[in-house]
Amino acid sequence: MPTNPESIQVWVVCLSDHTCEAWRPLLTDSEWAKAMRFRMPADQRRCAVTRGVLKALLSRYLDLPATEIVFTENQFGKPAIASQALQFNVSHSGDYCVLAFAQESPLGVDVEQIRSQRVVDELAQRVLSPAEYARFMALPDADRKQTFFEIWTLKESVLKGIGSGLSVAPECLEISFFPDSPKLLSADTELIPDVGEWTLHSLSIGHPDYAAAIAVKQKAPSIKLDHYRYYV
Repeated sequence: MPTNPESIQVWVVCLSDHTCEAWRPLLTDSEWAKAMRFRMPADQRRCAVTRGVLKALLSRYLDLPATEIVFTENQFGKPAIASQALQFNVSHSGDYCVLAFAQESPLGVDVEQIRSQRVVDELAQRVLSPAEYARFMALPDADRKQTFFEIWTLKESVLKGIGSGLSVAPECLEISFFPDSPKLLSADTELIPDVGEWTLHSLSIGHPDYAAAIAVKQKAPSIKLDHYRYYV
């Protein structure tokens, strides 16, 4: 549980450690049906387990039965809990999901499975601002794939933090390239009037084929990352 306004709790879940059926008791009929609509078992598990773990953690933090948790959404589809100050965000990709919680500060989290160089070549010019793209192309070829996914997760975490998702174009944001101290340099959107309000961090989830990041609307958050190993 985030113990004070500055503390941020991040949980990493290896989805293949879980089964859909184990989390069925925590899901509503509509949540279960949504997961089962996916054709591939991996996609069913990704949906059901992520929702189940989220509700289990919210139940613990809010001291509410998981079956009594009611979600709301903003106009862009970002979920929240009605009448609760607790902030949370969730992302999943491949075999992992990442969940982040804060007492009050808006936040966003993203995880991406690192894919082929072809994907990077296709997306880089669409995702990066012109200044970012120029700096990106100046990097050694061997560094570009990892760097792209680090930048992409940082941008996505900001967009999820402001609650817009990809309704705001990623190239509207400009991010520094320093992995140990990433920074939001500029934002061409009225949803971010002051870039200095946001703190960005790249996250290591313990697997070299994944990149992850978190953005928090707070000056100096204290981020704690743990691997979720509980079972229903």
